[in-house]
Amino acid sequence: MKRILVVFTGGTIGCRVDDLLIDVDKEKPFYLLKLFNEKYDIDVEFDAIQPYNILSENIVPNNWAVLYEAIKAANPEKYDGIIVAHGTDTLPYTSAMLGFLFNYLDIPLIIIGSNYPLEDKRSNGLNNFYNAVRFINEAHMKGVYSIFEDNSGRNIVYLSTRIIEADQYNDQYTSFGGVDFGEMKNGKLMFIKNRINPAKEKLFESREKIINGSIDFSNRVLAIRPYPGLDYGFFDLGGKPRAVLHGLYHSGTACAADEQTYSLPRFITKCREAGIDFYIASIKNPEGALYASSGEILNSGAIPLANISFEAALAKLFIAYNQKELLPVDYMLKEQFFEFLPA
Repeated sequence: MKRILVVFTGGTIGCRVDDLLIDVDKEKPFYLLKLFNEKYDIDVEFDAIQPYNILSENIVPNNWAVLYEAIKAANPEKYDGIIVAHGTDTLPYTSAMLGFLFNYLDIPLIIIGSNYPLEDKRSNGLNNFYNAVRFINEAHMKGVYSIFEDNSGRNIVYLSTRIIEADQYNDQYTSFGGVDFGEMKNGKLMFIKNRINPAKEKLFESREKIINGSIDFSNRVLAIRPYPGLDYGFFDLGGKPRAVLHGLYHSGTACAADEQTYSLPRFITKCREAGIDFYIASIKNPEGALYASSGEILNSGAIPLANISFEAALAKLFIAYNQKELLPVDYMLKEQFFEFLPA
């Protein structure tokens, strides 16, 4: 009999609807197990913990610390797999975070959510949980993944460090790079063979456990996404973050105009003079031909992160500047769990 640890954290999969208000309910998470046991006859034993119970949009980095410690304290090695039930808004960030922190596990850890509360007939929460259980029972994998049914009924399996935010109209996740890792069909994992996906044997290689102690996320970082008219004069850096992550447009660019208030290179220089490390993501090939604006950004001293999603880069940045095992920049540039796509 397989033994699975289920970690409830709140979110829609643990919500109730009361007079058109959707909010977490302390009993609802365990309703998921009741529904599963009533519908499916699968020889599996569940242990359940609930480190916290909040809507995922309210998650802050210290919640990740609580989740990390709760999973470690449950002794993951005594289970055949772990399922984390999570809210959908910030699921990609927590998914990446868990991918980095638990990349060394020899069992599968799977993050799931639900598009609607479980009592809503449109909800895919129970189906996502079922496929996570089947993944653990049948796939014989290790590593960290997310599973979420899409709008066409396909049960997509994502590498935890490649799932990116859902769009705001269809509530649909996508994989960074446009290629999903796999799909659950009739309870079986179907790999998607593609040059940007890791070969199956790579998934079974042992990975180094880098974070050995606790992590409290007390060191803060700042993340910025570009848009036309982004005025860097709004940032006074009074709180002095340890590091900045600045997103780029799809071509690896951002504004490098001469106007000081809109110039990213000038802002990078300002941050570096204040002792703040500055990262940019994502550049396809920092060693190849670049737009003039990208060249100016790099010449200003920004550290380029190549072929990584913004979500994964941000989660990694939080860890890098709150761990003690490696220099932060070394941690950022060292691949942890397939977060860097091939050039």
